[in-house]
Amino acid sequence: MQTAKVRKGDLVVTASGAGTVVPSAEIDLGFRSSGVLTELNVALGDSVKTSQVLARLEENIQAEADFQALFTPQGIAQAELALVNAQDALVLAENHVMYVIGLDAWYWEEELARPDATQADKDLAQTRIDYFMSLIYIDASDLEPARVELESARVGLLDAQAALDIVRAGPTAFNAPIAALGTQMAKLEKARLAVEGTRLIAPFDGKLTSLDVVEGQSVGTSPIMTIATTEKLLVRFYLDETDLDKVVVGNRVTFMFDAYQNQPVDGEVVIVEPTLQVVDGTPVIVVWASLPAETDFNLMSGMTVDAEVIAGESLQTLIVPVQALRELAPDSYAVFIVDGNGQLVMTPVTVGLRDFANAEILSGVKVGDVVSTGTVETK
Repeated sequence: MQTAKVRKGDLVVTASGAGTVVPSAEIDLGFRSSGVLTELNVALGDSVKTSQVLARLEENIQAEADFQALFTPQGIAQAELALVNAQDALVLAENHVMYVIGLDAWYWEEELARPDATQADKDLAQTRIDYFMSLIYIDASDLEPARVELESARVGLLDAQAALDIVRAGPTAFNAPIAALGTQMAKLEKARLAVEGTRLIAPFDGKLTSLDVVEGQSVGTSPIMTIATTEKLLVRFYLDETDLDKVVVGNRVTFMFDAYQNQPVDGEVVIVEPTLQVVDGTPVIVVWASLPAETDFNLMSGMTVDAEVIAGESLQTLIVPVQALRELAPDSYAVFIVDGNGQLVMTPVTVGLRDFANAEILSGVKVGDVVSTGTVETK
């Protein structure tokens, strides 16, 4: 009979893989329209800041001038005039509908549309509208166009007011796409797009990692430069699919870099991709893990890394060889303790972590107990 003593020790369950260091954000930048590159403000390897202008096309000069003109006193005056015209158009449209359906029906339609109207108010208003509409003959060909004209005028007023608010706020407040309610907002968005299409802006802090143009060159809409983050790096690595049960978001990972032997760095799993990928004909799990913000050495995107995921860890716990376990039922185990008379006593145990060699025992045995690990045949 082979035996082993229950002892205290450390049990760590891991899964190993390999991968590379990658930036947490990377983007290829290109113009939205073709033209001649007249301004290039960065060189390969330069650090860039969010919203920094990196390059401009020749057409950007006129586009910028047209855009800035929207926010001058003259541009604001034009937006104010457009609002006045929209208000006049709404009054005319309301008068037209009022003429077609009559003053009484119009009054109750306004009561029905009141924001603070209760359900009782709405029921009464609808009853009165139905009554007054029954007293007059209205040709559908007259009423429907009047209703469409009124709704269009209401949208036009909202459009003009929104456009005026934007030009009064100034160009710094107008740096994102807007919904074009009507002609005035569409005019602003067209001017913004004309500027965006002829200049390149850094979307985040980073470093220029590739550059494929020089000033004076004609360019199209293909990417001409790449920006990547350098302060916050990630590791993308691969595990065998049999290790799927060992990797979850939040698990600690220990990294060893080919460039820095014997200098381990700890990180944390941040993403486990939901589908397997095939690498060299083998299905693998794709895992993304964070790196510490600061290390004692320089980390660069593209470095080769060995990764060890810590799936479970228990320090100074009770340990027995896995050969000592006897499975009574799924997730139910026992061991045979050798008593003082050399007899085997089956004792149920609670099993915690397990690796290929040892198992953690949470209850059922104590340090120094002798357990059977099997028998061998002798001659």
